[in-house]
Amino acid sequence: MNHIVKRIGILTGVFAAALCVFFLANNRWNSGQDQAVYMDMEAASLPSITVQMLGRDMNRLYGYRQEMNTTAAGENLTILPEDRALTVDITGGGVTGISYEVRSMDRARLVERTEVSDWQQTQQGIAATLPIQNLLTKEREYQLIIQLDTENYGSVYYYTRILWTDSAQHARDMVDLAADFSIKTFDYEQAKSLTTYLETSPSEDNSTFGHTSIHSSFSQLTWGKLNMQPEGNVEIRLKELDGVMCGVQLSYQAKRQGDGAEETYEVEEDFTLKWNELRIYMMQYDRTVNQIFAGDRSEYSGKRILLGITQDDRVELVKSAGGKTLAYRVNRDLWSFEPEDRRAVRIFSFRDDDSTDVRSNYDHHDVRILSVEDDGDVDFLVYGYMNRGNHEGENGIAGYHYTAAGNALEERYFIPYSGSYEQLAADLDCLATQTAGGMLYLYVDHAIYGIDMNSRENMVVADSLTDGTFAVSTDKKRIAWQEGTLYESRILHLMDLETGENREVRASDGEYVRTLGFVGRDLVYGTSREDDIWLVNGRTENLPMYSVRIINDQMEEETSYGKSGTYISEVTVDESRIHLKRVTKTGPHTYADSPEDTIVCNVDLGHGKLEGIGWYASPEKERVYFVELAQELKGGRSIRFQAPKRVSFEQSDRLELKSNAQLSDMEFYAYGSGHLLKVTSDFSEALQLAYDQMGVVTDKDRNILWNRVKRGNIRNIRDPQSAFAPLARHLDTFTESQVYENENLVVLNARGSSLAQMLYFIDQGIPVAGYMGEGQYLILCGFDQYNVTVFDPQSGELYKAGLNDSTEYFRVRGNDFICAVNLR
Repeated sequence: MNHIVKRIGILTGVFAAALCVFFLANNRWNSGQDQAVYMDMEAASLPSITVQMLGRDMNRLYGYRQEMNTTAAGENLTILPEDRALTVDITGGGVTGISYEVRSMDRARLVERTEVSDWQQTQQGIAATLPIQNLLTKEREYQLIIQLDTENYGSVYYYTRILWTDSAQHARDMVDLAADFSIKTFDYEQAKSLTTYLETSPSEDNSTFGHTSIHSSFSQLTWGKLNMQPEGNVEIRLKELDGVMCGVQLSYQAKRQGDGAEETYEVEEDFTLKWNELRIYMMQYDRTVNQIFAGDRSEYSGKRILLGITQDDRVELVKSAGGKTLAYRVNRDLWSFEPEDRRAVRIFSFRDDDSTDVRSNYDHHDVRILSVEDDGDVDFLVYGYMNRGNHEGENGIAGYHYTAAGNALEERYFIPYSGSYEQLAADLDCLATQTAGGMLYLYVDHAIYGIDMNSRENMVVADSLTDGTFAVSTDKKRIAWQEGTLYESRILHLMDLETGENREVRASDGEYVRTLGFVGRDLVYGTSREDDIWLVNGRTENLPMYSVRIINDQMEEETSYGKSGTYISEVTVDESRIHLKRVTKTGPHTYADSPEDTIVCNVDLGHGKLEGIGWYASPEKERVYFVELAQELKGGRSIRFQAPKRVSFEQSDRLELKSNAQLSDMEFYAYGSGHLLKVTSDFSEALQLAYDQMGVVTDKDRNILWNRVKRGNIRNIRDPQSAFAPLARHLDTFTESQVYENENLVVLNARGSSLAQMLYFIDQGIPVAGYMGEGQYLILCGFDQYNVTVFDPQSGELYKAGLNDSTEYFRVRGNDFICAVNLR
């Protein structure tokens, strides 16, 4: 009997131990201790650099193992101390040498190259002082390139803009305000002092914590019922300093206790501030919050996978053809779920088990899903800055294939890219698709490339593409582009990416064709006549079209639009509706506005960007996003959680994308709320985007051309004729915005901007030509709260006109403005 009891006891112990192991294995994801969740990818090891400025350690710089262009290299602005001796702190080992270069913003002129021979070891790493020489001009930006020689990676480069300025104290006051504002939002009582900065509006969306602005409610600003608390260090970056205007960005993690598990969030706050002698004004404030999807079992519930608080552009779902595998992107991480097998896989993430490592958490990358198969295989891109792994410190596009059967991840190719992450993201958002036949098509830097995934060979499908000269179908399977310029194209190409078939639409003699967009898979294009060019004050305004046609896959016409005596000047495609701006001809090259019209199309638009993604209103968390499931999950305890066992780089090819793209038009960069908003050849479009975000417009070398915030209340240019002379000598030949390098001058076509927006130039001592019609213009050379000062070059008269009356006067004449800006 004792023997039987003993055997039962042993078996009971074994069974209990097995149960213990089972429950521990099942719950390790909830405790965050399961190392299998992380891919076999090397931890981030490149040093990072912070700068001692404005009384803080800030402007963290991440290392690049390749040369970056000016746009990518100029995201942060570093303020030099009065003696220009800049102290930097280097975190991370293996540094064997330190040197730096100071260059002009266009990199054409080397100002200084110095090797730093003396630095100190600290508990955190290395402290070094860069003894920047007295070769700089105050109030002028330069580019600083710090080079670290390392044991394992060779030379690594760190980029920042630098400024030696008399406004350092003003900048410090504004940075201090931003930091103080941020921390007070977590304390309801302390936050009451912040109400003086708010501009609460009843029209603002207060239904989501994903985005909070200066117009949000006080409850929204102070986190409502979330009980959110900041966690770890706050990374502070100075984005802009232009006189009294300052742009500051804060990023950090925050945590709260959720239903059964602690939740971690990434928070970014962007401030646009304006200093004056009495107080600092907050011109713009934006806070974005994105929950880190942890994959806890509690997040798999009912017919939902709960993704948490985030934003529309941070989530994406792609289903396999049979619906057996769901792949979803959430806040830069890629997951898959197989409902029948109850198997969840975190396929890709740069995050590691050290949630405080700023290098792994750096947010200048994202994931794009290319294809999902029923067997669980997934093809996808990782693009931007590579936080860790084989390409740590490189910027570009990595193509991966996940094999579900072997639970393995294979990198197949890497494409280096020297531009900024935000530029690359905008390009790939336009086109990044993989066909069933294994062809990858990408739009990068004004060109469309086709890459054969089997041979790794690539070709240029089309290049020298600009806004309005090409279009991509809703399903990303058809593209159209035109040869020539926006208004002068004889041939339009239509290509089916799945089949590779390329067809042409040719204009008749004396006519041009123009790409206008897609309705679903149907192409919309327009036809115009050479003689119908629209001229305003001697410059091309448009080439109105006499007809608009819609053709299907078989090049058959579905519908057309054209009315005698009426022309179409602009077309906007909005899902199944085509909006037409119309004009009537009033002379050989003149037109007048006519009532707008709309074409409604009955077509299949396919899947939307948020297909399969839903959200519900939570009493505490407000808008909570989720993945929609076809079948209900009865609890997440039986779900198997995995991550790839290994990452393979052995078969990866390094691809170079090269085209012969040559753009004749100048490009403008609109910045606002700490981010690049758009790159465009239309100065007025860039200005309007920056205007809405209290931002700036720059050229490719980060020279500020326009700033909404930096403007006084009164200004008069004493000698308007002399100040106008640099522009006057180019007016007769001027057609579009252009740089005159030998004069260090850029002439801007600001047609379409408002008079109020032109006052910035006058405030900077730059007179503006405002056209009255028939090629005649007035010189705007001063303003106050009520008037604008005008010089008439025909009569020589200098006079004041009411600001409101002048605004209307120029508006009805097309707001046709030109000015010339000296590049520093």
